Amino acid sequence: METKSVLLVTNATTEKEIELIRTAIETQQDIKIHLNLVHVIPSLPTCYFNIPSTVLLAERYYDEAEKCLTAVGNELAVEKKSQWLITGRIKTEVLRLAHKLGSHFILASSTTIPELHKSIIFKKEQTTTAIQNINHLVRL
Repeated sequence: METKSVLLVTNATTEKEIELIRTAIETQQDIKIHLNLVHVIPSLPTCYFNIPSTVLLAERYYDEAEKCLTAVGNELAVEKKSQWLITGRIKTEVLRLAHKLGSHFILASSTTIPELHKSIIFKKEQTTTAIQNINHLVRL
């Protein structure tokens, strides 16, 4: 059975989108899907870390991102070793991780897709759609 590697960006994903992904993976019989999750925390300029409230804000944001990633991982039954919490720019870090993991597909929420399109790697004529039904993707 062929295995496809899929990277899901958990930033801004909705419960409905996660449910659609879970359903598509559970009902897929033609290929095996290996799902990786990534949540990208935007990096703050280091000059702001001299302000104590900024440090607290960064720690709180990290904690919330970790909880989000864990919740999505539990919902989709993704092992902890396939969950990535990264700091940096979404467009750079997602594409770097996808390349490192050899991902066949990148799934992202409709609010995250524009960030990925800002990359020079994507051609301008390419189009994407929000997660609605991924059954057509897994049949490739």
